Amino acid sequence: SEEALLLTTFSRAKMKAGFANFPWDLCLDIKEDIEGHNCWFNNAKILKQLNIPVKKNDYAGLLHVIDEKKDDIQLPQKFVVIAPGASLRRLLKTWEEKKFADLAILIHNELGLYPVLVGSNDDKRYNETIADFIRQKTGDKINVLDLSGKISLRALCTMLKRASLFVGIDSGVMHLASSIDIPVVGLFGPTDPRYVRPQNSRSIVVQKTDLECVPCYIKPCDHRNCMMKLSVEEVFDACKRVLSD
Repeated sequence: SEEALLLTTFSRAKMKAGFANFPWDLCLDIKEDIEGHNCWFNNAKILKQLNIPVKKNDYAGLLHVIDEKKDDIQLPQKFVVIAPGASLRRLLKTWEEKKFADLAILIHNELGLYPVLVGSNDDKRYNETIADFIRQKTGDKINVLDLSGKISLRALCTMLKRASLFVGIDSGVMHLASSIDIPVVGLFGPTDPRYVRPQNSRSIVVQKTDLECVPCYIKPCDHRNCMMKLSVEEVFDACKRVLSD
């Protein structure tokens, strides 16, 4: 970003490395072009130019979480963490609320996992709509836990470690779940899993790869077919497969 490159310009670093973005990159001693998304793949190219050995090519297992079982959040014995991630900057990545609700019901009825919704304060309205759909369709028979904006990052990581499954869009929470190395199902549309897929082996990406516009790298769009055409059945099948591995 321009801001990061400006900070680099005025720093006293003896060696300055980063990504090309003319004219903000004139301060850089070493520069690389970004291929696709900002991601580990691109960062590794800079490390190579700096002659820094790369000993691990993924982040799976790098995040060590102390399992602190606290009574302030009453979690079900077996649960799935669902992160719809509907903040303003992720709207192009979002799936339909009714589909998330139908998926949560299937996961509960077929796999025995209770739905736990997570997200920031920006996600509250979206997650509340999902929870309402679940209650309406099941007559309050499924206890939905909505923790949007209610838990810290540390508590989120502890909860992810205890979860049986994670389902969500391409987001930071998805990568947290993957780094903790629990089963992950990532819903991808405009972004490219070649660069930003979950990196643990117990993960499956669901994406409509037969669309000509996929991936578009989050360009303005008036149809969002990449996400709208993802079916509940496709995502649920991925959940069953990742849990059976």
